[in-house]
Amino acid sequence: MALPMAAFVAELIPAGWAERWLGPDSGLAGIGLASLAGGLMPGGPFVAFPLVLGFLKAGAGPSQMVALISGWAILGLHRTLAWELPILGGRFILLRLTASFALPLLAGLLAELLLPLFPGIPLR
Repeated sequence: MALPMAAFVAELIPAGWAERWLGPDSGLAGIGLASLAGGLMPGGPFVAFPLVLGFLKAGAGPSQMVALISGWAILGLHRTLAWELPILGGRFILLRLTASFALPLLAGLLAELLLPLFPGIPLR
């Protein structure tokens, strides 16, 4: 059920919004916003990947979407609160988030550098 719903929601993303805030020309600000949004985005892969596809279709940049998926996979606030906090405790969460906070940003920046090596490869 989540996959069709996420696909429908992805189609509702306004092209101007995605292009302005997360487009290829949004640079470090877009990568940072995408990293943060990915960390806050709840749900599993059946939600995340259709939304990324929707953002790409609406004009988001591939580097920004690498940052979004990395933020979702690495930071995952919903998983942190549901699993890590009760099992591992607050000190562990603070240590892990502090140690890994920059990783989605770095992934987006590295994707930006590597993008010229992939000409002609469809990104969606």
